[in-house]
Amino acid sequence: MKKHTIPIIVFLALCMMFAFAGCGGDGSSQTDSESSDKAVSEEQSEGSGCEYECPATGYGFDLPEGMEISKGYIYTYDLGDVAYDSGVMMGWPIYTDITEEEFENMTAETAANRNAGFSFHIVCVKDVETADEAIDKIISVMKEVEGDDYSEKETELYSGVEELHRENGYMWLVDKPKKKTKGIRKECQEEYNAFFDATDEILSNMKFFTPEVWQGAEEGADIVFETTDLDGNPVKSETLFAQNKITMVNIWATTCGPCIQEMPELEKLNKEWAKKGGAVVGLVDDVPLDNNAYLEDAKDIVEQTGVTYTNLRAWDGYDDVMSTVGTPTSYFVDSKGKIVGTPVLGASLKQYKEKMEEYLSQAE
Repeated sequence: MKKHTIPIIVFLALCMMFAFAGCGGDGSSQTDSESSDKAVSEEQSEGSGCEYECPATGYGFDLPEGMEISKGYIYTYDLGDVAYDSGVMMGWPIYTDITEEEFENMTAETAANRNAGFSFHIVCVKDVETADEAIDKIISVMKEVEGDDYSEKETELYSGVEELHRENGYMWLVDKPKKKTKGIRKECQEEYNAFFDATDEILSNMKFFTPEVWQGAEEGADIVFETTDLDGNPVKSETLFAQNKITMVNIWATTCGPCIQEMPELEKLNKEWAKKGGAVVGLVDDVPLDNNAYLEDAKDIVEQTGVTYTNLRAWDGYDDVMSTVGTPTSYFVDSKGKIVGTPVLGASLKQYKEKMEEYLSQAE
């Protein structure tokens, strides 16, 4: 099933500027609330008990009494902590102009033609005393996560969030776009407008709880599989990983903009790392062995980006070991097929390089 992609680079900018398939308004048949069941809670929490929740960002809400969403569908994009323990969490609801049934049974055509509408965006910041301190922390963390990709325009965007609630060492802040998203289908426009116009009422009744923390797969876990590459050639994990000291498995999806954008750079890294015993291997989350719906899309993307490193089809149960909350997510595996260190959540060339250098220096 498709997972949500991770818009590490410009969370507010992307959400307010366009409805995108792959970065918030993706082609997923799995909501972030569903995928976050792999998260580990800092404190055991029962959540909010609300119909809509962002567990990794620590809040939930219900729609106002009498409001029904039937022509479209609301799901929650629950990114959570942008860098594991940074103390900055993000999550927000998205209105999409297709029905819940269409969303749960997403096809490539449906994903391409649907539109996403936004209402509000929530940022949760840990261990801050004032809103100004929270904003400074958000900016500092995002600069660290994004490195050279950070734009000063983001500073302006993050500076516009306002304090919403504080509790138990956490502060939740909100950004409320001033204008409705354009492009929502006519038959869904009234429903989306009602959702957007109810923002203040929803926020006033919102419930908050300790955010859950996604930790990824445990270091030392064995990665064992048999699958094929995109051309149908058989691939066994034992043979694949034995070829290099450290292999970075980059989990991506065909509707993930950041995934596709970074692939030419990953190709460069793969060639650079080959001299040191490192390698990149792609794993296409939405091209499982038992479904060819997005296979040709994946092949086209590989060709257009000039990637020559191996790209694998997802085998059944892969994410039981290499768990993800979205794409891209990258794990590092040694020559014996064991996970090394911690994965990278989101597109971050800086982190890829740092972790590969560290793990190669420690490899036998």
